[in-house]
Amino acid sequence: MRNLPLTSLLTCSLLLACSDDQPIESATATATETAGDGDGDPGDGDGDPGDGDGDPGDGDGDGDGDGEGDGDGEGDGDGDPGVCGDGNVDPGEECDDGNGLDADACTSECLNAVCGDGITQAGVEGCDDGNTEDGDGCSSTCMLESCGDGVLHDGEECDDGNEVGTDECTNLCTVAVCGDMVAQEGVEECDDGNDVDTDACTSACVAATCGDMLIQEGVEECDDANMDDTDACTNECTIAVCGDGSLHAGVEACDDGNLSDDDACVGMCVDAVCGDGFVHVGVEECDDANMIDNDACSNSCVAAECGDDVVQLDEECDFGDVVPGDGCSDSCLWEKRIAFVTTTTHTGNLGGLAGADLICNTRAAAANLPGTYLAWISTGQGSPSTRFVQSSVRYEMTNGAKIADDWADLTDGTLDTSFNKTELNTTPPVASISCNNTNRMTWTGTNADGTAGANTCSGFTSTVDTGAVGRNTTTDSTWSVCNAAATCSVTAPIYCFQQ
Repeated sequence: MRNLPLTSLLTCSLLLACSDDQPIESATATATETAGDGDGDPGDGDGDPGDGDGDPGDGDGDGDGDGEGDGDGEGDGDGDPGVCGDGNVDPGEECDDGNGLDADACTSECLNAVCGDGITQAGVEGCDDGNTEDGDGCSSTCMLESCGDGVLHDGEECDDGNEVGTDECTNLCTVAVCGDMVAQEGVEECDDGNDVDTDACTSACVAATCGDMLIQEGVEECDDANMDDTDACTNECTIAVCGDGSLHAGVEACDDGNLSDDDACVGMCVDAVCGDGFVHVGVEECDDANMIDNDACSNSCVAAECGDDVVQLDEECDFGDVVPGDGCSDSCLWEKRIAFVTTTTHTGNLGGLAGADLICNTRAAAANLPGTYLAWISTGQGSPSTRFVQSSVRYEMTNGAKIADDWADLTDGTLDTSFNKTELNTTPPVASISCNNTNRMTWTGTNADGTAGANTCSGFTSTVDTGAVGRNTTTDSTWSVCNAAATCSVTAPIYCFQQ
């Protein structure tokens, strides 16, 4: 056998075959071929120091011998390690309950608690010695092998010799306490193993109830520890709101358990009243939210109609009936309009249009005449032709005598009969001025066609100017203008017409 160089011997050893007659060059070539064959087998001779991934071989399988770019097959691809205790189960974690406790079902290392892990799981294991062997004091099921024999041994807090887990000494030979996850019969109502007061079992091991002053998360909105249903927190531990059926004292006037606006308690939890804008079904016919009595809905929340004794905006009259012939028709329009001469006399200072109209309505009220009245006078602010309702029905005096068929007949320059009756159906008073041999004169300042005359006593606000007067004893146009320039200091009555 030939003496081979050291490198040849190593090559032979690696190839497990080498003979005397094999050329050294061939052996050397073989050694070069086997360096980093990329098959991923352990010890494949790639010469790399290891990539630290923990895999037995790092060959990438591409045959180039570099052993790079193969990855180790582990991890989630993001390069970030999971954090135990964040409540999220990341790759590499069996569990994650978001706390650092070792004695519950998920350990502080995010592994599921099992018997034999060396950690005594509270309420489940009596011991855990890190193995699952029997006969060493801690059984293969992690129970104290001496627990239950009635003799207090080392490692036991108590031993009452029974298998009752809900008495003062548990089956784990620990003294029963609140928080041990075992509900002690007759002492505890529950025991969930935590000191959280906002879940179903309080830290005092009492079942959470409304009124215990502890707000149970996800179940109660509030808890004021009383059974007063009229405060801000109801007996069902909900925040008091309108419509919950509980009367919130000092805040709500009523609460019928709904938000309906058409019953006795409206949706804002106030008593329904006429004028609140909500129609109370079965009680109100209408409700227009105002106290206007002559619109479509009366102040008593009754729909307006002809014959209800209230003169609505679209009515001229309403005597509380629909009987024709009484002066107000069955459609609440005047069947006639009353006209009279006042029993009172006045200077030309009547107080303008408003003052003259007030005189007419005062006299009509004194005589108990229906309707409203305007004076037959004119100023720069208006005249009968611009102020009056131009009636389509007849004008009558208080004695029933017709002076004109309608507005057109009234203003055509002649009357059907002389205008000579007062509101009391008496003869008009005499004036302190005369015209055409009569002193039965009346202030007008108005032409017979209802338009303004030339002289109006400065708008019937003066006694030092002149104004037109008419005769109430004639049927021709002088009934309105007889003397066009009477001194405003004289006294005379005025004409009044129902509107």
